[in-house]
Amino acid sequence: MVITLKEICRLQNEFIAPIVALLVPENEQTAFNSKIIRKLGILDSRLYLVGMHEAASDDGHELKLFKQEIPRLPQYFLPSWKRLYDTKFTNLL
Repeated sequence: MVITLKEICRLQNEFIAPIVALLVPENEQTAFNSKIIRKLGILDSRLYLVGMHEAASDDGHELKLFKQEIPRLPQYFLPSWKRLYDTKFTNLL
């Protein structure tokens, strides 16, 4: 059985993210996200932010937190970054 990138994303969104949201306090999630973004290079951090936004978009509370924690400038660029990465990943699938 071959697991596609799309299936991995679905599993993460439907199972892993809700479990983490229940078990890990918001302040720890925020601190972890900040560390990840600092450690990643510019291109990888963009991809990470696009993924975070996609996951947060399904939940109003999470989206509100995302908008509070992520500066406005990166939020402004999210649609263009998403189009860029959608194009790259569509070619991989």
